[in-house]
Amino acid sequence: MAKALIFDCFGVLTTDSWREFVAKLPAAQRQKASDLNRAYGAAFISKAEFLNSIKDLTGKKPTDIDKLLDNEAYKNTDLLQHIARLKPAYKISLLSNVGSSWISDKFLTADERALFDDFLFSYKVRMAKPDPRIFMLAAERLGVLPAECVLVDDVESYCAVARELGMGAVLYKNFPQAKSELDELLGSAGSPA
Repeated sequence: MAKALIFDCFGVLTTDSWREFVAKLPAAQRQKASDLNRAYGAAFISKAEFLNSIKDLTGKKPTDIDKLLDNEAYKNTDLLQHIARLKPAYKISLLSNVGSSWISDKFLTADERALFDDFLFSYKVRMAKPDPRIFMLAAERLGVLPAECVLVDDVESYCAVARELGMGAVLYKNFPQAKSELDELLGSAGSPA
């Protein structure tokens, strides 16, 4: 039985401008850009190293990349409202591969931050999804077993790792689909009145 819900940020609670940027790169650059972002998100390289490496790789100015990373304008208010309805019945975590405190400092309001029992940011723990240890840490910090967690993420490989650890997982494509699948996983507790 699920006792905790773990939500991703980029691509779930907000748009993912970085992923859109990477998708437009030539195939030969995509993996390297993703690897650099993961290294930055896990605090293995500094922001300056990340921005300069992306400049070397793509020719894009560091200031443009910095603006891109700080421009996640679309907030998924439908999902945040649903999380608010689920909050009384579940522990809630936000787990994100991110290289700064942008989510908690700029993106979420105080009321939205209060929806989450824990924030687990890759740069603070020096590991990133899909490393199984970060999923285990998310469960541990919520005080539950992995089998008592459901992950909501927009990356299938991250969902696959969560499932391998015994967690439930919902691959986020859009709000109606994710809500339906999450509510089905949670059973009657998934749709509080």
